[in-house]
Amino acid sequence: MRKIGHRRRDPIESALRKPPIVVDQGLSELRYLILTQGLSNDPEKDFCSYRPYVWCILLKISPIQSKDYLALVHRGASPAYSKIRNDTFRTLTTDILFQRRVSETSLIRILNALAWKQLYVQGLNVLAAPFLYACGSETQAFALFDTYVHACCPLYVKPMLEGVHLGLKLLDTCLKIIDPTLFSYLKGKLLMAELYGFASVLTLSACTPPLNEVLILWDFLIAFGPHMNILAVVAQLLLIRDSILASQSPMTLLRTFPPLQAKKVITLAVSFVSKLPEELYDLLVRHTYDETVSDTIKTLRFGRF
Repeated sequence: MRKIGHRRRDPIESALRKPPIVVDQGLSELRYLILTQGLSNDPEKDFCSYRPYVWCILLKISPIQSKDYLALVHRGASPAYSKIRNDTFRTLTTDILFQRRVSETSLIRILNALAWKQLYVQGLNVLAAPFLYACGSETQAFALFDTYVHACCPLYVKPMLEGVHLGLKLLDTCLKIIDPTLFSYLKGKLLMAELYGFASVLTLSACTPPLNEVLILWDFLIAFGPHMNILAVVAQLLLIRDSILASQSPMTLLRTFPPLQAKKVITLAVSFVSKLPEELYDLLVRHTYDETVSDTIKTLRFGRF
């Protein structure tokens, strides 16, 4: 019988097994490896089994207690239960791998549990989906999901979606600076980000298949911040720039973005940072959690069109 060899550990796995002398230094190394190397899938699978552990480290989530999640589940149907049921059956319906791996029942449970902690809002079903797909348990998925939305992008899940609308304004502003020709063309067609970018900003690009590419992008967003999704959306626009400029009806192209190419998008998004004024980048970083950004952006010259 032929012996089955073990896959050599990739640089990120090796880093995870090496206790850092300084925690912040270890996190910086991990972020660098995510940017330059990326996570590796398991042999014969299009799946990375250690991804949820990397996400837990980046989000500084302590060992997970299942009793906390179970207590929320045992409370039964939340006031938002009917809204949740109206969303779950249509979540990532075209992604075969997601449909095979994640049951609607699991998605309902995790959303209903969160609804006991905060008001259920549009988009939470799609934000929960990658966590459920990547994790080995609902408890782990819930801990990551709960921590990420409340610690990293709390304004995205407020009742009026304040952070999402701020993100759309910043998307317009960033596009105007990064590619003024493309911005002017879309503006001339009355196409601002509120019309074509809402779903991509609301879901941190999780609405654009395939899911395995979304997970690669999310490795980057969880490592460097959800604000980078705004630049990721700009990158997705620039990847189809020629087609947009050649179209008399560009909304037909923008209604559904092309399949996500995470590595190309990440490379472009990182390159855009140096093109933004420092003050604008600061607003970009803070718009997911700082309510004062709304007032500040109105006073800045690059906030006007």
